[in-house]
Amino acid sequence: MKLSTLLVLTSLLGFSPFASASLIGADSVAGVNSLYFQDWGHGYNTGSGNEFNALGRGDSARAFEVVTGSAYGFTAGDKLQITASGCVVDDGSNCTGPGYSGGDFRDLPVYSLIGLWSTKAAEIVALDLTSGVNPAFFIGSLLDIIVPDFTSPLYLFMATNDGIFSDNSGAYSVRINDVSQVPTPPVIYLLLIGLVLARCFVSKPA
Repeated sequence: MKLSTLLVLTSLLGFSPFASASLIGADSVAGVNSLYFQDWGHGYNTGSGNEFNALGRGDSARAFEVVTGSAYGFTAGDKLQITASGCVVDDGSNCTGPGYSGGDFRDLPVYSLIGLWSTKAAEIVALDLTSGVNPAFFIGSLLDIIVPDFTSPLYLFMATNDGIFSDNSGAYSVRINDVSQVPTPPVIYLLLIGLVLARCFVSKPA
């Protein structure tokens, strides 16, 4: 069967074999970026305190940027794939990747890459999805996530999960793809394509 015929058939069935994710952008998360402001000793909690405001410190976090100096606003319902690589050195010795799992800190893997949705771009105003539950979440080296439902854009703050950031060095490289438009064809579509192909390749009786 000709490739052009296959493309026509798959298009009619609503499936493009060449569809792919759309890159939103890439950014870096320095080892000294922090989601925490003070009060290191107990669990990250919601509702009060300075733990949501990382501004005012040299190791403050910042929102994901596509263009330097401009935070990217994510739209509710978008399906994202976040990939991260690189290494952060803690305390001048231990080199850890974004998916490192060596125990927990604030109920998330220590030294790993974590994220937090904020309703503001210039400061952390955490989106409180579940009262009393840590709003920060594990990203690691690979995460598929749907942007939470909210009436205005959300901003993604990221950091290495550590209590004392000033002794860190290195950075994680982060790429975010929008996979909302990547089709997942129903099985029936694949069966129909198979039947059409089989019919085209079966020789007619003499």
